[in-house]
Amino acid sequence: MPATSHPTRAAVAWRWVALVLALSQLAAPAVTSALAGDFLASGATNRALITPAGYAFGLWGVITVLSAVTAVVIVRYGLGSWWETGILIDICIVFVGFSLWLVIAAQSWLWVSVVVFGVMVGALAHVMRKLIRHRDDLTCPSWAATLATVTFGLYLGWSSIAWFANVAAAFLDEGWSAEGWWWQFVVLVLASVSAIGVTLMLRGTLGYVAGVLWALVAIAVGAAQRGSPVLVSTAAVAAVVVAVVAAVTWQRLGRRARISPATA
Repeated sequence: MPATSHPTRAAVAWRWVALVLALSQLAAPAVTSALAGDFLASGATNRALITPAGYAFGLWGVITVLSAVTAVVIVRYGLGSWWETGILIDICIVFVGFSLWLVIAAQSWLWVSVVVFGVMVGALAHVMRKLIRHRDDLTCPSWAATLATVTFGLYLGWSSIAWFANVAAAFLDEGWSAEGWWWQFVVLVLASVSAIGVTLMLRGTLGYVAGVLWALVAIAVGAAQRGSPVLVSTAAVAAVVVAVVAAVTWQRLGRRARISPATA
């Protein structure tokens, strides 16, 4: 682990901003529901065949709580890398995006919702790439780095699949058929291919894989509830492939770790 360095004023300031915004995520769903009602239950997203089963959205609660806990840890310990300020800004963008997305979705501005979610996913992907591929730069305790990696990996895994569900909702709002399985099959395949690619990029990190598998299994359950066996099979196969790719990646990384000390 690199030697501990003193954080810049900018890094300290952004840590506190991230904490405030993380706490705001906890209140955002309740505030939006009080003002707009249960808009997700009756909106276009809920009509799509590839909408995850209702229970799956409870993961948002886990993500927002983990985000708050992680933000507290970052305020206390920091991350300690020279690039910390950059990813703290990305994290703040994600937290603002979550609350903004709820407001936009409540107004049924679905293509705007797609854009906001896309920005969130892009920011999360950048955060995760830094945390995974440049972990040796971190000077915080290893458990704090692991917590951040799991939290934002879970956030990215769920959000990246949810982005495709938002795209489907936007198409439905444009008049595409909710019973048209073929175009939703294409959307689901694109989501699956993206998930496999990011799994490889992030070296099968557990948080991301868990978020993706949760989403794909929930899509399979939701498609079964809506009577679409093709989409059930597609989501199930995608989940298996992601799990296998992650397992193979873990095996290869473990083998490299065993070989490296022997050749050092």
